[in-house]
Amino acid sequence: MRIKLYCTAILLLPVLLAAASSLETFAGRKVLRIDIEGHRTTREHTIRRELHTTTGQAFDPERWRADLQRLDNLDIFSSLNSNVQATENGIILVLRMREMPPAVPYVSYNVTDEDGWSFGPALKAVNLLGRDILVAGYALFGGKTTFLLDLNYPWIAGNHLSLDLDIGRIERENTLDGFRETSFEFSPWVGAYLGERGRAAVGFSYFRVDSDRPGHTLQTNGRDQLFQAGLRLGYDSRDAWGDPHRGWLNEIEIQKTGGPLPGDGDYWTTHLDLRRFQPLPSEQTLVLAGLLSLQSGEVGHNLPEYMDFHLGGANTIRGYQIDELGSTLFGKNQLIGTLEYRFPLLANREYILMGLAADIGLSGAFFADTGLAWSHRRDFAGDRLQTGVGLGLRLLLPAVDMTRLDIGYSPSGGWQIHFASFAKMRAQRARLR
Repeated sequence: MRIKLYCTAILLLPVLLAAASSLETFAGRKVLRIDIEGHRTTREHTIRRELHTTTGQAFDPERWRADLQRLDNLDIFSSLNSNVQATENGIILVLRMREMPPAVPYVSYNVTDEDGWSFGPALKAVNLLGRDILVAGYALFGGKTTFLLDLNYPWIAGNHLSLDLDIGRIERENTLDGFRETSFEFSPWVGAYLGERGRAAVGFSYFRVDSDRPGHTLQTNGRDQLFQAGLRLGYDSRDAWGDPHRGWLNEIEIQKTGGPLPGDGDYWTTHLDLRRFQPLPSEQTLVLAGLLSLQSGEVGHNLPEYMDFHLGGANTIRGYQIDELGSTLFGKNQLIGTLEYRFPLLANREYILMGLAADIGLSGAFFADTGLAWSHRRDFAGDRLQTGVGLGLRLLLPAVDMTRLDIGYSPSGGWQIHFASFAKMRAQRARLR
């Protein structure tokens, strides 16, 4: 129903752009001190806990580069650089940073093929209490009415013990299922790291859906209440979170709705999400991604019809309109594959306006999507597989994450223009259509 709205644009860190020898020269020297400059809101503990380089140890340039990348992944700095000061007895590392504004009111927007554009006021704190806590509130009006409160506390204690809480209410015309939908969601998830790359989370969700027309909910009174419990296991080896160039981002999620939990429905949902970022020369990247979603139960009996998948549009198979392909290619299960070749057009850089700092970048992409949705085994057939290709632009902006403009083509859908928020792989996982 929702997706986290946050800016993950990654700066080209000066230390990473410098000649390799500028750091390699100091390899093996004793680290005497690490000085941190420029932070006004961020607590020093929040910064230092990301540093695996410690005083008294021999300096390792690769470890230091990884430290800088982890700091950049916090998404609270608009610029970040470092230098090395040599002394007789060792070296002093100096970190300099400029913070993003701790809280920003702005006009937010959301756009999907099914619902169109929505605009409204938003308030976002990216670094609450100086602890890298994100709190955001939105009220969007237009294609759909959305009220959303989002809280992410990424490191409370231990090995990245985290809390992710989403509370949202949506009113919209569900054109694919044919009713006026009013939904409410309350979803807390608690997560932790398993070592350096492993991820785990357990969560609970309460999801309520009201329909203005009979026959679209499991309950005859037009209101369903779904109680869900789930588990996620993942592996994340990306070199950067905002604009990855190499590594894996994989996750399996298993969720149970209903019995033995209270409420309506009785089915299992499993998502297998695989993404590979393959580096190419000149900072170009090849992205291979696959999403398999399987659900038990019978649609309309113990699995609500509004929880099925409709393919087509910006977030599944580009080159088709969602209201055209989605009316024929749908089901309780889905399989989507994506191939993207990304290349930078304007490198991410810092801009300062009226004392507020932010970073903005622009890249281009060629892509190919393919996918299939089905409810019965007989419908899982190659002749139902649909494919689209095209090209597009990716604009990274603070507070609104990624904005995509794509031009897609398919044999039956022809040329289609798609405008969407968020990275495509994340949007398709969040059921934005």
